[in-house]
Amino acid sequence: MTLQVSTKKNSSEPEPKLARLDTLLYSTATNHLLREILCDRVIGCMIGSALGDTIGLYTEFLSGQKALETYPSGKFTLTGGPNGDGPTPFLLDLHRASKQEGHWTDDTDHALLLVLGWLNQHGAGDGDLPFPTQQDLANRLRVWVQQGLKPLDTMPMGLGRLVGSVVASKGFLEDPEQVAREYWVKTGKKIAPNGSLMRTHPLGVMGLWEDEEVVFCKAAELSRVTHVDLRCVLGCVLGTGLVRGLLRGEVRSERDLDAILGRGVKWVKRECLKGDVEDDIDGEFDWEELNRYIYFGGDDGVADLLGGLQLDEPTSIGYVYKTLGSGVMLLRMAMRKLAGKKGSLARSNLFEELITDLIMRGGDADTNACFAGALLGAYLGYQALPDHWKHGLVHGEWLTGKAEAMCQVLGLKEGDYVGKEDKDTWPDAGKEMISQQEMEVKWMLLQQKTGKRMGIAISKAEAAAKTRSKSGWTSRLPWQAKDTAKS
Repeated sequence: MTLQVSTKKNSSEPEPKLARLDTLLYSTATNHLLREILCDRVIGCMIGSALGDTIGLYTEFLSGQKALETYPSGKFTLTGGPNGDGPTPFLLDLHRASKQEGHWTDDTDHALLLVLGWLNQHGAGDGDLPFPTQQDLANRLRVWVQQGLKPLDTMPMGLGRLVGSVVASKGFLEDPEQVAREYWVKTGKKIAPNGSLMRTHPLGVMGLWEDEEVVFCKAAELSRVTHVDLRCVLGCVLGTGLVRGLLRGEVRSERDLDAILGRGVKWVKRECLKGDVEDDIDGEFDWEELNRYIYFGGDDGVADLLGGLQLDEPTSIGYVYKTLGSGVMLLRMAMRKLAGKKGSLARSNLFEELITDLIMRGGDADTNACFAGALLGAYLGYQALPDHWKHGLVHGEWLTGKAEAMCQVLGLKEGDYVGKEDKDTWPDAGKEMISQQEMEVKWMLLQQKTGKRMGIAISKAEAAAKTRSKSGWTSRLPWQAKDTAKS
């Protein structure tokens, strides 16, 4: 179902989104159905991205080969298997030992900073729905770096080098884009990581009723709070535009997908290659490189659209084009698999199948799957997400509540939500700010817990190795160097 929305207003007063929707429809039944469809897509986008992030943590920073060796079944659950034995356990290495199965990472945290900032400004029945500002996001990022996600009292784990450096810089709260640009220039204008793309998909939800180019503009603006490289900006423009188009039912085929990608590129060429930005680019921008990431695979089947992305190539796993390509290629795969098929059965396993395929390629798997999960969730809807993933997502009910609040603000769901009355949306979540000394204690306790967990894992692995040795078969333990392995 395609949503055709007129953005013209007949008066100077903002028109409530719920009323605007009512004028488009011919009957109460159609009205109710369309709201349900749109709400399902919005919640699907938000939960889908968090699920991709959560499942992707299982293989983050692994090679595809190591992922297969570690999880040979290629199956993951967050609610427990048939024996009720809990979620699929992590590979317990130094990267994962500090984390718990079922929790999302910093990728979803940063997306939530935009969501909470937007909800704080609005309530059900509001007419005009401005986007978050650069300063609001900058302030919330600074709080997150120092305190973690305040509403859920979680730690700021997974902080990337670029975001950490920029957010800690003098003047960041006053002019974040300028600080980000200075850092980019100082580091040689070469780095283009995926840290802004992973957070901007909620802008596609917020821009449901806005003109496409308004959404493009806001995506570019909010990318530049930390990531000013044109490749990062371009990724956010294209990704956010796709989310908006998917929610509205305007992206139902690869032709539709390619049309939005084309319009996004055209907008970036017109609006972002001028003035100071143009002066900052060394040489001519490589548009052909972009094409290799979003058009690879041609029109033949779905067998290996992801293969050409080389997601686990060690020197570039966090490259923004790899994350962008992951989402676009998974969306192409979904469309090709559903072509000519009818009914819910064809859709029911698709999200799990495709996200699992993606994360088993390794690399920056949580971020790749976070973005891809947002696109697939918007395309397939919440009902198509696997139950044994969505019902095992830690803080899943809380996140669903925020997605439903977004639906109320957008006029898709009845309710009386008022953002300013929701303390979760306040920058400090209505809680006292933790001192640096208190945070150091929390980090120390986390390190102790991590060490204990690693110790248990080592003991279990050594015991298993001894058992295998007695049976006449030996194997090198994961943390042993090759030259110390015993034969």
